Amino acid sequence: MYQINLDEDALRFLRKLDKSERVKISKKLNKLKSNPELGKPLIGNMSGIRSLRVDKYRILYRIFKGKLIIFILNIGPRKNVYDN
Repeated sequence: MYQINLDEDALRFLRKLDKSERVKISKKLNKLKSNPELGKPLIGNMSGIRSLRVDKYRILYRIFKGKLIIFILNIGPRKNVYDN
């Protein structure tokens, strides 16, 4: 099973959400631990990054298979999560 590590910005965004949205994202992150390729692979300048949809939010992450780590790069609304 993979370990989830969150970027400081992703963690800060999670803390701002209301409890129901936080719970939805947490459940999806738990599913990701056992199935890291759940998200859609991105292309172009975001190659190597995956995107996972949770309602109106996206979770951007990178998988480090050798270390069994999933690093959450960003969490946010679809309209601006890809800008960073």
